[in-house]
Amino acid sequence: MPIVRITLPAEKRALREKMRALGLGHREIAAEFARRYRLRPRAAWREAHGWSLREATAQINAYTGTVGLDPGGISSMTAPHLCEHENWPGPGAQPSGRRPSPYLLALLACVYGCTAADLIDLADREQLPPASLLILDTYGQEIPNLRNENRPPPTCPAHQRSLRGNNPCPPYPPSPTAESQSPVSHPASAVPRRRG
Repeated sequence: MPIVRITLPAEKRALREKMRALGLGHREIAAEFARRYRLRPRAAWREAHGWSLREATAQINAYTGTVGLDPGGISSMTAPHLCEHENWPGPGAQPSGRRPSPYLLALLACVYGCTAADLIDLADREQLPPASLLILDTYGQEIPNLRNENRPPPTCPAHQRSLRGNNPCPPYPPSPTAESQSPVSHPASAVPRRRG
């Protein structure tokens, strides 16, 4: 009887489906993928959603266009650039690849349904400049609701797909009704928009 070999994408798909069937969310899947397949946090979160690099860039570009960060699609993310951002700082002593900016990490967090802090690890923290760490540590956490009012349900598609996770994203797509229901400003709204 011949030996049947399971490909790595099929193995990852089976593991992802098994974990989802057990009620685990993207956060737990990303942690397991990072551990089992030795992935950087950004790649692990993408894999937790089951997206290829091209599928993830399509999600990122659609999101930036919809929320007004890149309405013309002029500076869209490409699969090679995303790969470089995912693999930074690389395995060696000297960083290689593209360092993700706090803006990019906030954008990925919105698309992946996590916080920006979920997308970095110790290797990233050792190489990121202090200004970037200040931004990530300040806005990478859930901001408590100071009025003790219930927050509106997440409207970002990544959050709707996620069983667990914080809501660091602005409404997707922006709607006046969602803004009028939220008594507390959103942490992602403090991230400056790119100038075109």
